[in-house]
Amino acid sequence: MRRSLFKSQHLYLCIAACWAILLSQQASAQIVRVKSGEIISVETLVEQVKRSDFLLLGELHDNPLHHHARGKFIMMLARPDATVVSEHFAATGKMALGGSTLDSLEAGGFDPKAWGWPLHAALFEAIRTAGLTVIGGNLPKGLSKELIKGGQAALPKNSDAIFRQVGLTDLSRNQLNQDLIDGHCGQLPDKYLAPMMLVQRATDISMAIALMEHKPALLVAGNGHVRKDYGVPQILATMMPASSVISVGFVEGPVAAAEQMPAFADKYDFVWFTDAAERTDPCDGFKLK
Repeated sequence: MRRSLFKSQHLYLCIAACWAILLSQQASAQIVRVKSGEIISVETLVEQVKRSDFLLLGELHDNPLHHHARGKFIMMLARPDATVVSEHFAATGKMALGGSTLDSLEAGGFDPKAWGWPLHAALFEAIRTAGLTVIGGNLPKGLSKELIKGGQAALPKNSDAIFRQVGLTDLSRNQLNQDLIDGHCGQLPDKYLAPMMLVQRATDISMAIALMEHKPALLVAGNGHVRKDYGVPQILATMMPASSVISVGFVEGPVAAAEQMPAFADKYDFVWFTDAAERTDPCDGFKLK
């Protein structure tokens, strides 16, 4: 599908403007090593993670600074041996370079409307410029509904085998439940918790499988998926305990004080603090469908 010249110019003006914002804030970027509470530079983070087997980069989906920061960071990594696994399209898809970046993503199953394109444009443009292979990691279309209706029996065989091995602790399960409730503005009835948790775990397993099949690999996904207590890192730690797994969460707000960092200890290895995106209250007028 060919885009008009006007739309292409609009897209790249948007990308250029966001890059300018990111570069203007680079000097004040706040990246913290969770274990020590030490503030580190982007260059130091590159050195810390570039030899990892699996690098997981989180995001808040609607914050363009997160996508631009990760795009630049991936280019700085200079790891042509790594495959990028993306939450943003299904595990059956692959970004085959040809035409525009959006054309290539759509050919792999990317839904620009669902992901608010061009929010992620700078991320995927950077990945493409770096010459990296991009594959989908999410569930195939329709599987979420099958899981909600049929439960664990609807899991694909390879996912079901892993699901049986990677059980969560009570603490992690309770935290995931609470996050699912909060993510639905407190309106998620108890009867939906188990099905929604199954979908979340199946999604994480799908992304973990894609990573394991393409080691070394890099994941770009929402912060919840890169959490160490109940996300993809927990699965990788169980299935491939000898592998090096590093998780970076992207968080809005001023850098946390050192004494606040233990709150992130079970979530991420590093936290990258950014300005908040401008948004309305997502729970204003929210109704569970």
